[in-house]
Amino acid sequence: MVAAFLAVLAPSVQAQHTEGQFARVVVIKPKPGQADRFTAGYEQHLVWHKNNKDPWTWYGWRFVLGDRIGQFMDGTFGHAATDFDHAVNPAEDAADNNKNVTPYADFVSHAVYERLESASKGALLPDASPYLVMTTYIVVPGREAAFELAIAELAAKAGDQRISWYKLRVDGPLHQYVLTRAARTFSDGALLPRIDLPDGLVQSAQSELLRYQPNLSYVP
Repeated sequence: MVAAFLAVLAPSVQAQHTEGQFARVVVIKPKPGQADRFTAGYEQHLVWHKNNKDPWTWYGWRFVLGDRIGQFMDGTFGHAATDFDHAVNPAEDAADNNKNVTPYADFVSHAVYERLESASKGALLPDASPYLVMTTYIVVPGREAAFELAIAELAAKAGDQRISWYKLRVDGPLHQYVLTRAARTFSDGALLPRIDLPDGLVQSAQSELLRYQPNLSYVP
C-alpha cells in the first residue's frame, strides 16, 4: 500500500495546549504474560507524573491492527524542541519507570518527530479521539523534498479533514515520515480509502490502528 486517507475524521476530544511542532513518542512492548501487570505499573507511573506536576500531556494507545498489535505507544506533542531540555525530574522519572514499568515491559523505541505544518491540516493530531490511524512511510533516500512537496499538495486538497504529518528527527532512518488521523470507530479506522503518491517516492508504507487508552494517559 503506497498511501491511505481516512474519509471520516473525528473532532478533537481533548484539547492540548501547543507551542511548537515537536513530539516525543515511545513504544513499549509488554513482556509475555505481563500485559496486566504492565498496565497496573504504567498507571502507577502516571501517578508519579501527577504528583510531580508534569505540565506535559501524555496520550497513550494500544496497537489493535498491524505488526505491533498488543504493544503500547505514548507520546507528548506540540512542543518547542527546547522543551525537551526541561522535562520534569528526568532521573526520578527513569527510576520510577524502572520500578513500575520495566519489570513488565521492554522499551522498543523513543523517538523525536517534527510536525510538518505545510502538509498538516486542522487541529493538532494525535489527540484523545477513540482511535488513531497511523501510516509510516519510508521515503526513497534523496527524494525527501519531493515527498514533502507531494504531501503538501495533498493537504491543500484535503478540505476540512484533520491530518498531521510528522518527520522523524531522532531514532531511526531520517527518511521516515508518519501520517496521523483520528477515527471515531474501529470500522472508520479499518476502512481506509487509498490515494496515490507520485511514483518513485516511497520505498514502503505500513498502516496501523491504535485504540486510545484513557487510563494510560495523563492530562495535567
